[in-house]
Amino acid sequence: MAAKSSTADTARDGLRFISGALAGIAFLALLWTSVDMAAVGALLARATWPPLLPALLAYAFDFLLRAWRFRMLLDPKGQRVPLRPSVAPFVASFGISDILPFRLGDVFRVYWFHRRFALPMGHVLGAMVVERVLDLVSILMVAGLALSLVDSAVPDEILTQIRLVTVLAIAASLFVLLSPRAIEAAAGWSERRFALPLVVRLADAARSLAQAVRGTGDPLRVLGTVLLSFALWLLESLVMLGAWVSLGGALPDWSKPLVAFAFSTLGTLVPALPGHFGSYEFFGMLSYRAVGVAAEPATATILLAHIVLWLPTALFAVGWLMTTRREAPLLALRAQ
Repeated sequence: MAAKSSTADTARDGLRFISGALAGIAFLALLWTSVDMAAVGALLARATWPPLLPALLAYAFDFLLRAWRFRMLLDPKGQRVPLRPSVAPFVASFGISDILPFRLGDVFRVYWFHRRFALPMGHVLGAMVVERVLDLVSILMVAGLALSLVDSAVPDEILTQIRLVTVLAIAASLFVLLSPRAIEAAAGWSERRFALPLVVRLADAARSLAQAVRGTGDPLRVLGTVLLSFALWLLESLVMLGAWVSLGGALPDWSKPLVAFAFSTLGTLVPALPGHFGSYEFFGMLSYRAVGVAAEPATATILLAHIVLWLPTALFAVGWLMTTRREAPLLALRAQ
């Protein structure tokens, strides 16, 4: 029975990878055929580096704060997980996922923190689930802020609907984070009302999420973590702003790269190649076009920003894995 389950999981992972790769290639093909890539290359060749340097510093500080946030989700009282030894593997986990398929960086992170700090795997996984929900609500908040600031060429009716959906999604995410007891009650009601295997699995997942949220502390602490997460995504958005200015964009138009950053990041929820190549570029280009930026400078800015976001973590992961001790958890994970 266990062998059948393992085979099914492997097949499902393989199918997920293939579908993501095909989707990513399709997005890149659409971009290639709809944009003058020669003009994009010419724009990239004229990029200036000074605006990218503060963006890289902001990105590095962003990851340091993200590592601190994850440590606090794992250990709210700060007694079991010291910050210093946890930063490098935390950053490396993102780089691994940016290079390898199947979100192997997440698997690495769960195993590494479990082994290094003797934390139950379920506890680490729960903290990662809460981290993902925090990031989702935060990037939705960034999108809402950007939409409220930008003068868009999108018709008012469509823009109003997008804003309404964004507000509802933020409210739902905050409900998930601030009301674990209500989540458990809703899961129990759904299970009793609809006796279906899928509903049972979703109810179990909801209860696990509620338990993980409860472990992060009281609602006031959770709300503070939401505000920190919002600040983290604003910090990361400086990379898109740096790319925008580097390619000749006007600094007073900073709301346009903010819109593109928010919706290109939300676009990574769509399956794509490792590193989110394909979906990030396509949805980012569409976002820029929606706020009146021509296709070629939009694509050039998205590509430059994505490389700046992808390359440092990927290189860091390779370097850290090559220089860390041989008994690193990833080696043990491969042996299993």
